[in-house]
Amino acid sequence: METVVRWLSSRAAPWVVLALALALAAPALTGDFTADDHLHRVVSRATPGMAGLHARPLDLFVFATGDLDDVTALRDSGAYPWWVDPALKLAFFRPLSSVTHALDHTLWPDSAPLHLAHNLIWLALSLVAVWRLYRRLFADGSALGSWVAVLALALYALDDARGPVVGWIANRNSLIALTLGIAALLAHDRWRRGSAGEWRAAIAGPAWFAGALCAGESAIAVLAYLAAYALWLDRAPVRARALALAPYLGVLVGWRAIYVALGYGVAGSGIYLDPGSAPASFAAAAVERIPLLLLGQLGLPWSDAASVYPLIGAMGLMVGIAAMVLLLLGLACARLLRREPLARFFATGMVLSAVPIASTFPADRLLGFVGIGGAGLVAMLVAAALRERALLGDGRLRRTATTVIALLMVLVHLLFAPPLLALRSRSMVTVARVIDRADAGIPSDASRTVIIISTPSDALVGFIPIMRASRHQPCPAHLHWLATATTPVTVERVDDHALRIQPAGGLLPYELDRMMRSPQTAPFAPGDRVVLTAMTITVEAVTPDGRPTSYLARFTMPLAAITFLRWGDTSYIPYTLPAGRETLPAADFAKLLE
Repeated sequence: METVVRWLSSRAAPWVVLALALALAAPALTGDFTADDHLHRVVSRATPGMAGLHARPLDLFVFATGDLDDVTALRDSGAYPWWVDPALKLAFFRPLSSVTHALDHTLWPDSAPLHLAHNLIWLALSLVAVWRLYRRLFADGSALGSWVAVLALALYALDDARGPVVGWIANRNSLIALTLGIAALLAHDRWRRGSAGEWRAAIAGPAWFAGALCAGESAIAVLAYLAAYALWLDRAPVRARALALAPYLGVLVGWRAIYVALGYGVAGSGIYLDPGSAPASFAAAAVERIPLLLLGQLGLPWSDAASVYPLIGAMGLMVGIAAMVLLLLGLACARLLRREPLARFFATGMVLSAVPIASTFPADRLLGFVGIGGAGLVAMLVAAALRERALLGDGRLRRTATTVIALLMVLVHLLFAPPLLALRSRSMVTVARVIDRADAGIPSDASRTVIIISTPSDALVGFIPIMRASRHQPCPAHLHWLATATTPVTVERVDDHALRIQPAGGLLPYELDRMMRSPQTAPFAPGDRVVLTAMTITVEAVTPDGRPTSYLARFTMPLAAITFLRWGDTSYIPYTLPAGRETLPAADFAKLLE
């Protein structure tokens, strides 16, 4: 152990860790454009070529405008499902991130590896910033020694959660927001621990924070660490600590006012939730999302799996497991938290920084800020087990149990995580393969009307018109889907122009299905009609919470003139309509990822 400590104390150690982390993330460079990347490519052009999409090369993160005409056009083109909320808005104010993508689209528009290399540069910058933060905080903030800063860096930089964020071009905003957000924390620390002459740092902190917010909303997590700093590390009187936070709160209020005034925000989605406009819905979702995010940070399984738990009836179980893991870690760190203000800073920052990212579905790519506190706290626990066992608690049994927990953390984060980082840096390659296989099952004949009975995910249809526009490939004249395949779907031929669709348990049963409509905010009622160019949907019956259990799809042309598809194991396959009724099974999501 002394050899390990000596190496971690060496000047070369942090740079070896950083180099190793970047090498393990480098497989991301073998990826390609996928999902949101294609939308960015389309709207970066002077003429997007799709009704409902507008050229916005410096405003790339608007996925739904809330404008009825745009929603109607994109619903009719097949980018949105028939049940999309007409007021759907998914519009994010990320001008700094958009500028970096605009640079890529100008210099190397068709080279995904160069776009991903740009991501890798931001990952490097963010890791250097994390190192500088740890080095500064551990320099005189812990009795454990400054070498623990390098251990914390290793736990953070080699975490496989760094893989998904660097491997997805469109997710660069998280890396930029993280880098600028840490710069704000460093400036704040210089100001609060410096002399009266550190006025530049007092200005720089809020300025960096403003820049981070303009890169991505995830930068709100900076406030979690500022609050934790004021609580545990700032040595000034309470009033002075509170006043030190005022400039950052002013920046947040100003940013939010501009955000809303310019028309950005989210509405109508059952997955993206705005804490400002829908606090009750956000709070209800956050109760489940936050423990799963923290579980993904501290151990296994990945938080990305949260979307699948409701499908297998395991959400309650997994939230309970997450709570148990958090309780055990809290007990293991109990004395450390009592004696070490820096440990309290890391724990508080970790938990509070999970709150803003709970506004959407859990995913490890969102854990950049959470990981700062998570890796710092775990590093202190491991260091205590190695060198300061008195910080583990009293009694042989307690210390042994705490040592076992520390060892498990080492196994998860320093043995299992690094090879997984290399694999997960290419995770979007898997996503691209799934979408491309779905795309391969859909005809390219621009004169056809293609109707998909049910699909495992809106993304496996909605991205296809956008992806084909990005690649300058033809798409069917009309492309629509009638239901999701997360539950069995019954199809009934009514006449030569109409089908009755009956999803088991009602349409949109799971959060996974509700990206573009929330039953809580926009329930259906019997008699509701949705008119598209190729078909009209009439709702016949609904569940008590307003989800259609039976609806009629009447087409403008005979059924015989339409190409019908259904989901096979890994793609869409031709579907022959029944003479009467037929029930199609739910999709096998395990086969989907094969």
